This record gives sequence, C-alpha cells and structure tokens, in this order.
Amino acid sequence: MTTALPTAGGTFDRSERPIYFTAGGGEFNAGPHVLTAVNEVMGDAEERRLRDLLDAGCKVLLDSGVFWLTNRHSRAHGVSMDEALSLPPEQIDGFAELRERYVYLARTYGDWLWGYIELDQGGLLHKRAQRRALHDLGLSPIPVYHPLVDGWDYFDELAEQYDRICVGNIVQAPAPVRLRLLHTIWERRQKHPHLWIHALGLTANEWCLPLAPDSCDSSSWLAPLRWNHQRIETAMLRRVGNLPAGFRYAPGDSASYQAAARLCADAATALGTCWRHAAHRVQELAGAPDGTALEGAQQ
Repeated sequence: MTTALPTAGGTFDRSERPIYFTAGGGEFNAGPHVLTAVNEVMGDAEERRLRDLLDAGCKVLLDSGVFWLTNRHSRAHGVSMDEALSLPPEQIDGFAELRERYVYLARTYGDWLWGYIELDQGGLLHKRAQRRALHDLGLSPIPVYHPLVDGWDYFDELAEQYDRICVGNIVQAPAPVRLRLLHTIWERRQKHPHLWIHALGLTANEWCLPLAPDSCDSSSWLAPLRWNHQRIETAMLRRVGNLPAGFRYAPGDSASYQAAARLCADAATALGTCWRHAAHRVQELAGAPDGTALEGAQQ
C-alpha cells in the first residue's frame, strides 16, 4: 500500500470537493476559494490583502508565479512559451527574486493556506531539483505535472509519492486537447484513489461532471471586465446564453465597472457552488447517498 507524502496547507480538507478557485481580480476576488500567485503578492499592500483573505476564512491556493514569469521572459527574448518553460531556472529573468518571495510566503502563511504550488520551471531534472531544495527548507509544495511534455511515467511517479498534484498544459490547449487530457488523467488516476488532482487554468464546465478533477482554477470569470462584453451564463455547468447588453459596464464609469465586477464575482462563486452540488448529486446516483466525497464514484 502506497503511503503518499502530504503536501502542505493547513486549511486543506479532503472532504471539501470539488472546488473552483477564482484567480486574479484583485479586490473583487473575495473568495470563498481564491488562487493568488506569488507575483501578485510582491509588496506590503498585496500581502495585507492576502492576510485579509485568510482572516476572512477564504481558502487560498498560492501559485508559484512561474507561468507569469516565464511568459514575461518569453516575450522579452522572443522565444516560444514551451522553450522558455524548458530553460533552467537560473536562465529565467527574475527567477531568484520570485523564489525568495515564494519561500517567504510559504514559510509565513503555509499553515493558513490551502496549499502552495511548486516552482515548476525547467524540465523534469530541474523540477525534481527545485522540489528537493524546497523539501530541504521544510516546505512541501504541490508538484506540477505537464502531460504534453513530462510523459506518463512521471504522472505515475508523482501519483505514487504525493497526496496532491497539479496538472498543467490546459490553459493554452484547444478544446479537443483539453478534453483528451482530462479524459486520460481521469482514467490513469483510477490506480491512485488517494490522489487529489488540481487542474491548472481550467474553468469548471460540463466536462467536470463525468471527468471530474478534484479542483481547478481560472481567471475566465474576469473576461467581461477585460473586454467589456456580456456574461455568458451557465446551467449545470453548460453555457446556455448571454446576459443582455445592458449588463455591460459603461466605459469610464467607476460605479458601473464595480457593479459589473461584483456580478462577475457572484457568478463565479455560484458556478463553484453549482459544480459542488451537481457533483454530489452524481455521486448519490452512483450509490453513495451520504455525499462524503467523490472518491467512491471515481474508483
């Protein structure tokens, strides 16, 4: 029987699933489940906001900020994102500063966080080395698996060693690739019933019912604010249509923008709640009426 290494996070509760973490949004993202990246918590004011979220009882997942950092490096040096992600950490502009802040935040707030994601810069060799270095510091990050580049043996390696892993390569993948990744991950995780899978960059949607990860995150709830268009509403996690044009904010009108931001935040919270209720209903239909967890339906 495999004994999985527990990843850190004092507020992680295995019975609370599934979870949709909302990313980005600053002051408008008030939880109850928030993903925030280290690059968003570099200053004192941002750290105070993190403390406010934790004090309010929000479950906060701390992302390493590597995706943001590598994206910046990719644009600055004219290389592809895949090329930048494969570089050794010391070749990425600003990595040392990001790592220093990451270690500080993980050490300071680890007992109050839901978890923190590893510094997954570079290929397998570099990811393993970075993780060992963090373990040597007494930290236990959630490992990241990239199915398009890491190979399936690495998935099994992580699944056998840890209680939670994050799955990448989803946020920039076209819809057919996303669906195939979710299906393959769902099938392979059957051998590891202890394993919690967090899908990075995935908005809770209709795929999350038959091919459910345990949690996911995205910033897509901010799209109506970024591009000032109507919200696309959902039912049972499926997109069903747009709100009328009157729900757009008026450019230059702060009150209108704030109202639209609150609507987006409320809708994102409702999406997470609907996913949880729908998933529990699926579990009941599968013969587990107590609704304790999704493990019975996934095994």
